[in-house]
Amino acid sequence: MACDDDANQDLADLALALIHSRHSVAPKRLDAPGPSAAELQTIVEAAACAPDHHGLRPWRLVRIADDQRDALADVFEACARDRAPDASPADIDRSREKAYRAPTLLLAVLRLGADDPDVPATERTLTLGAALMNLLLAAHGLGFGAMLTSGHAVRTPRFAQALALAADEQAVCFVSVGTPNGKAKVRNPRASAHELMSDWRR
Repeated sequence: MACDDDANQDLADLALALIHSRHSVAPKRLDAPGPSAAELQTIVEAAACAPDHHGLRPWRLVRIADDQRDALADVFEACARDRAPDASPADIDRSREKAYRAPTLLLAVLRLGADDPDVPATERTLTLGAALMNLLLAAHGLGFGAMLTSGHAVRTPRFAQALALAADEQAVCFVSVGTPNGKAKVRNPRASAHELMSDWRR
């Protein structure tokens, strides 16, 4: 029993160290190499370990291949022009440039699907959030940096059509993964437990 207890404690210590050391790395600070095919499979399978009430699988990931980056840049440009028809060339360049950041680029898609009275949309969204946290932790554990990014474009009908999303799906964010090209800056200090938790007072 003592050996089992020690092993469990070591595992807990490793898990907590992984969680506390994880931080977001901006896509512009992520270089090649990204995860190999086997590492990416491991990362996605970690995401699949998230809690999932009734096993609905209310999310999926779309991988943007290298030869699809130009097409994604075109989508970003079109969305930018929809929002601001008089956008400057510099603004358009910035919108297109987002398609080329990070060696591995995934799109997280929420799948609301058929009604289930026991699993409302809020729970399904939480399942995606938990899956993304697992994904980020797995990437970090394998030595990669990662970050979630969204923006106006991913919430537009044009984007949904271009990415062939179903009527019951919505794009939520991109996941960028790669090798950090420098020391990342932790922008926001993390809150302490007493700032986040309080007792129920009646």
